Amino acid sequence: MTDRQSTPWATIATLMLAATLPALSGGIVNPVLPAIEAAFPSVPNAGVLAQLVSTLTGLIIAIFAPIIGVLVDRYGRKSVLIVSMIIYGIGPSLAYFLDSLYLILGTRIFLGIAVAGIMVSVTTLIADYFTGKRRETVMGWQGAMMPFGAAVAMIAGGIMADLNWRTVFLTYLIALLMVPLVVRFIDEPDVETASDGSSLPSLTELRNILGELPLAFLTGVYLTMFIGMIGYNQINVEIPFYLQMVTSVSGTMTGIAIAIVSIVAGLVSLNFDRIRERFSPISIIAGIFAATGIGFIVASVTESYWIIVTGIVIAGAGLILLTPTINYWVAARVTEQYRGRALSGVTTTQFLGMFISPIAAEPLIARLGTGQALLAIGGLGFALMVLFVVVGLRQRSNPGTTPATQPND
Repeated sequence: MTDRQSTPWATIATLMLAATLPALSGGIVNPVLPAIEAAFPSVPNAGVLAQLVSTLTGLIIAIFAPIIGVLVDRYGRKSVLIVSMIIYGIGPSLAYFLDSLYLILGTRIFLGIAVAGIMVSVTTLIADYFTGKRRETVMGWQGAMMPFGAAVAMIAGGIMADLNWRTVFLTYLIALLMVPLVVRFIDEPDVETASDGSSLPSLTELRNILGELPLAFLTGVYLTMFIGMIGYNQINVEIPFYLQMVTSVSGTMTGIAIAIVSIVAGLVSLNFDRIRERFSPISIIAGIFAATGIGFIVASVTESYWIIVTGIVIAGAGLILLTPTINYWVAARVTEQYRGRALSGVTTTQFLGMFISPIAAEPLIARLGTGQALLAIGGLGFALMVLFVVVGLRQRSNPGTTPATQPND
């Protein structure tokens, strides 16, 4: 691989701009969902379909990310990124002209495919371009783009909701303005492709691929990401209802609470390189779930608005580190040849966890109530913390297993 430690700032800035697009994809449309429902009063289940305009994207990302991972490894990172950004710009923007709620929902499939392509290709490019501390730094910046971008998207979406809900869909055209930047400033890394790309892999090739991948490790980190994102999305899905239920605050104050979480989480993610410099990935993950436990328990045992906000800030600031930590860890453990495939699994489990989050929490909330459900999530966070502490101590006492906790670049 070419030494890219001195990668120009224009290249890094282009990658960071691309990394904001996934956050924009959902956050920009959420404020106009009630307006979309109101615009189609004769459509059966219009409310459910309007909500799917937001949530369907996550499921499509989870489905297509593994396919994108194969394409990234076979045909190159840059080409996949360019095509994905073109799809992102054109596909969901078509909703502006459509008078059918079902067709508008169909455009979200294009958006999900595009976001999967952008996330996997950008993460793989960062992993290819950089090593060591520089990789940690840039992955931290990438992780910060999600909460910062989401905060901007929610504000912009709210403003446009007061104008015309259809205008929101034209914001996706911004991706087309970024395509020339990708063409100009992103170079295809010098990485050996996994195959010639002319056909599907044979059984022998597939066996060789699986033999090259640390399957037990990947299974563990994918499961960790999945569980972590179920917890993280509770902040966006359940906390707004919980705040209004126990504190009777306005929607504005609820929005402020979620925005505070996004801003603090983004600031924490910006410092991922400093955190990674002092702690191994497995120690960081143990700390993440410790913060999850503390945060959700604090939020569950009070009716004070600001104490609840403090709790969800603690939980959110911890869980936001899961993405850069696992991306870094996987990139360090998997060879360049199969890195796109491995990192696509992180994207899949991340968005699958977010999609499943409301479904997974509903039985618990129905049985215990929201407050007790949050308390149970906090307890699960502490249990996972103990699990990772035990695994970390065992690996420290057995030098033969240390590569998992101290990846080499």
